[in-house]
Amino acid sequence: MGCGGDTATTEATTEATATSQATSGVTPSSSDASTSAASDTAQPTGDGSNSDSNSDGTTTSDTGPGTSTDPSTTGGVSATTTTDGSTSAGPGCGDGVVDGAEECDDGPANADSAACTAACTVNVCGDGKLFAGTEACDDGADNGQGNACNAQCEANVCGDGDQGPDEQCDDGNMDNTDFCTEGCMAAFCGDGFLATFEDCDDGNAIDDDDCTNACVVGLPGSCRPSEIYGASGGFPAFTDPAYKNFLDKKVAVMTSNQQQDGWVLHVIDISGPPPPPNLNYNAPKYHNPAWQQNNIGRVFGLTLDSFGNIYVAPTTVFGANQSPATIKKIDSKTGLVSNFATLPNNGPAFGNINYDCVSETIYVSSHEDGRVYQVDMAGKVVSTYRHSDKSVTIGLPNDVGEPNGVFIPLGQRVWAVQSHAGRLYYSVWAEDTGRKDVVASNAVWSVGYKDESGVIDPLTAKLEFLAPAYNNQNYSNPISDISFAATGWMLVSQRSMFGDSQTTAHQSTTYEYQYMNGVWVLKGTTYLVGELVGSAAGGVDHDFEMNGYVWMTGDALDFYTPNVVYGLQGTPHGGGDITNSTLIDLDGEIKDQDKTAMGDVELPIPGDVPPVPEPQ
Repeated sequence: MGCGGDTATTEATTEATATSQATSGVTPSSSDASTSAASDTAQPTGDGSNSDSNSDGTTTSDTGPGTSTDPSTTGGVSATTTTDGSTSAGPGCGDGVVDGAEECDDGPANADSAACTAACTVNVCGDGKLFAGTEACDDGADNGQGNACNAQCEANVCGDGDQGPDEQCDDGNMDNTDFCTEGCMAAFCGDGFLATFEDCDDGNAIDDDDCTNACVVGLPGSCRPSEIYGASGGFPAFTDPAYKNFLDKKVAVMTSNQQQDGWVLHVIDISGPPPPPNLNYNAPKYHNPAWQQNNIGRVFGLTLDSFGNIYVAPTTVFGANQSPATIKKIDSKTGLVSNFATLPNNGPAFGNINYDCVSETIYVSSHEDGRVYQVDMAGKVVSTYRHSDKSVTIGLPNDVGEPNGVFIPLGQRVWAVQSHAGRLYYSVWAEDTGRKDVVASNAVWSVGYKDESGVIDPLTAKLEFLAPAYNNQNYSNPISDISFAATGWMLVSQRSMFGDSQTTAHQSTTYEYQYMNGVWVLKGTTYLVGELVGSAAGGVDHDFEMNGYVWMTGDALDFYTPNVVYGLQGTPHGGGDITNSTLIDLDGEIKDQDKTAMGDVELPIPGDVPPVPEPQ
């Protein structure tokens, strides 16, 4: 009995224990022999698989094909191996206990942004999970060189030496003078950074300033590409509606003594196909109401700056001048006249005037003290140069007794001035029709500048050539204008003079010189001005086109055959006379003579033409 009761008690205890273990989810240990023998009986299931029949009547099934249960596991989590060989955490991941296949388990702190991921794996660079505070990025398999996230889970940034997807370059430095700038942008002309392969870089798209759009130095001062050697002159762009049809046209700007209409400054439209030669061409002309002689005064020499502003110098060529000292400026937009600079002068006035775009200054020759005045764009004297003794002053001169209202003697008197290729070319008036000199001749000199400031270096003064005698006579008339053609050849025009302030006509011409082996060589009287011989009036320029026209002021261009034309003659650059030239009467009145009234002429330089070449 006792033995039998002990057995029953034991079986009951075993059953209760098994039930308790099953309820808690704990698998009985295989080492417990009594439990195994009493509780587990293998039985077939209806579907052919095996099931375990427990003493409490419950059954468990195999996990099925493709997975297996580790019989050695004693904890509450079982690691599972999938068919692809990888492992995933069992249902116990997150309980704070590292067991089975878990690499870590921080319990509620598990997260893909934490040290232990939600899958109980250690968060490492390259797993595609961003570890907050430790990794800057993590794109998994896309980490690496050249990508947004590198192999160390650091964001690709400009300057790290690794060119990222949003970078044009990355050389690992902040040097803006190499091929990669600090913004990891490839260096280019116009980015504002001076690279080692550039002469300059001003960061703009303006091609006619100090630095070209090719990042090449060569446009100092106000020079446009067509003006780089100093010869300059932009186009006026007057806003007056009456000037509308002159905009973007080839024009000539001309001075004169007043005629019946009172104008002393003229803009003439010389664009379009050449009209029939040797006939008066009634070219379109523009005059601003302010351009009357009673407002501007008597003027001869003129020049244009790079912006199209016009400057005119008072003269005594047409007789005494009541306002001999003030250079006038005509605004390129309004056309209005203002006082630009007042220089020392009590009567003789000035010869000619020229703007140099390199130094951004104007040179004016004085017939009173013989000096060439260099004036800045504020009207202030920068320096002066006197031909007679090759002296230079910085600022105004302090000559004893000057100004005294007396003309400087012939042979010391400068008239034409023209800046070109680092030198100022100028003429010296030594004789004329009324004062022939068997010894001295009219001449052209040049002198170099010290630097781009335009201050003259007197040690570089050089006689270029003596003017040829007029028409096989024993004298010549003074050269009043110098210009350089598109070929680089020099053009000079004479003015017939009888005295200091007495002009005449028909004893002057226009010459052409070519620079050869370091010497200016006379090419002869290439351009015959006027129907009457020797009718050059002292102004010459060209239209800056290859095989273009040379434009000259003159008297008697047509002399009653059938008209009477005084004004402007355009002759093909190859040479000629009135028979192949365009003739333009200045005031449009073609019945009466306007003898000795013509002045100087200048043509604006297009910005896109090749610059006048240097003498070579």
